[in-house]
Amino acid sequence: MTRRTALLALATGLSAFLVVGVAVTELLSARIWPSLLVGIPVGIAAGLAGAAFVYGGLVPESPRPRRRFAVAAAGFGVAFLAVLPVAALGLGVRNTVALVLAGGVGAVVALAAYARPSVVESRVG
Repeated sequence: MTRRTALLALATGLSAFLVVGVAVTELLSARIWPSLLVGIPVGIAAGLAGAAFVYGGLVPESPRPRRRFAVAAAGFGVAFLAVLPVAALGLGVRNTVALVLAGGVGAVVALAAYARPSVVESRVG
């Protein structure tokens, strides 16, 4: 395990936790009073699954298709975590707008990383 692989898995897990946790909490807020108590465990499960997927996909023995998805997921995680505080704190936009903006930038980075795996794969692992 390299430090870079561990950091990419951590970034992916944290971004998955935030995205899924907030989405579940907001979707259930009208139906369940303590929706945060449902959103946090679901977010933790998604974060652990995302981190495990990226970590397992970035080992040198993983097949190329799985590695491409892992690189794309890691790209999303890093971009999401980079844009979210800048949008929320630096630009001063509302948190919901910052989440959507960070998710959009993360999706673009993930698509670019998947489309050009040779550039990203040479630096990961």
